[in-house]
Amino acid sequence: MRTTCSMECRGKLEPLLRANAALRVLAPGRSRQSSGNRRGIHFAPGPASSEDDEQERAPPPRRWYRAAYARLLRHAGSLRGIGLAGGPPRHAATGSLITYPYAAALAAHFDALAREFVSAAAVASRHPPLKLKETSLSSLTRVCDVLGVSAQRRKIVRLTVCPQVTQHHIWRGALEEVLGDLKTDMASLERPSPATQMAEQIASACIRFLSDTADAATSSTPSWMRPTPFKKPAGAPPPAKTWQEVLDMFTDVAKSLETDPRLAGHAQKIEAMKEGLYQIRDIVIERDISFKEARRQDCLVQRKLSKSLGHSSRCLYTLLLFYLYGTVRDIEVHVGICISGKGSRNVTVHAAKFLTDGDELAVRSGVKQLSRALGVFRFVWEAANTDCDATNDNGKDVTVKKKNGEDAKGVLELQGHLWGFGVEEKAVTYRGHVFHVHQIQLP
Repeated sequence: MRTTCSMECRGKLEPLLRANAALRVLAPGRSRQSSGNRRGIHFAPGPASSEDDEQERAPPPRRWYRAAYARLLRHAGSLRGIGLAGGPPRHAATGSLITYPYAAALAAHFDALAREFVSAAAVASRHPPLKLKETSLSSLTRVCDVLGVSAQRRKIVRLTVCPQVTQHHIWRGALEEVLGDLKTDMASLERPSPATQMAEQIASACIRFLSDTADAATSSTPSWMRPTPFKKPAGAPPPAKTWQEVLDMFTDVAKSLETDPRLAGHAQKIEAMKEGLYQIRDIVIERDISFKEARRQDCLVQRKLSKSLGHSSRCLYTLLLFYLYGTVRDIEVHVGICISGKGSRNVTVHAAKFLTDGDELAVRSGVKQLSRALGVFRFVWEAANTDCDATNDNGKDVTVKKKNGEDAKGVLELQGHLWGFGVEEKAVTYRGHVFHVHQIQLP
């Protein structure tokens, strides 16, 4: 049955993509650069430079709206049951990875066309257009680019985040989550290659290693090096282990994943966490040390990680995601910003998702995904506008002083938007944020 469905979807994809090329021809004023750089958008601080271009851009003809709307309806029918919220397409019910290349291409096509249609429909209805740009929130630098955080304040963000996310239980939990997500998606592959099967075995061995470093007594006990237990186990003590073993296993997993493009996202996460493992690989995990020595070593490890993980570090951002939400998946979202106020200090952020299903389950899933994105924006904004003392790379306390004439922090307004077919238009409040649900309809 799955093979039959695969053949049908594969047959549908080619004419759909050819029709999409025709739709792009009908939309005037579209440059090659804008269609080729949808991912990895860099947000320059301050007002958007493309605002004048959007105003001068001629609206599409009426026939473009009808053709695009019909195309979106067919896409939504083909993708029913598939969630687009965050990274590659996944089954909306189970969350497992959709590994067929044509399904991923169809989902990306729907996402991009929906963004174009919603933006154009707002102009045609004489509503303020949302200038949405697709980006992947994969580092603190990306988040700060959206918020327009200055270079001076970005350092404060890093110095505020590092002491919170470099604790042992956060570090170990993030590593286990990266490997756990990898194993889950590898299990959903129909024909795993020998290299993929080898990666799964190495990931299982690495998870067992990490579980051995868990706190044996209390959660406050540092576990980079474990203190001697009150009751020593009978027999000879186990051999000392080092974090070099974890680094070696992550390196082997990364090599095994190179041959399978379906797991490219996981390979990027493995490479990101290797950045931190290189900094702590010489640390020995042993029991025969005192509690005081273990606490001292714990502080030294945290200080080293805080110094080595830079602002653009994907490893640092992964630790932050696990610290905030217990997940490590990067957040892919459409973002629009509006900067106002004296000195352009007030920022309004609109985060958007497009749904292929209009049922309540899909809406709730989209709200949760958007809530994570808005939560990251709020966390980074508050860290950037904190005037309390922080700790520099050398472990010394520093005080951040405002420049002459610098006003108090501005106002950050966060809104979430969900668009879909057959949804009930409403406003939902979730964890302190307002989410607007809209229908995709002809203007």
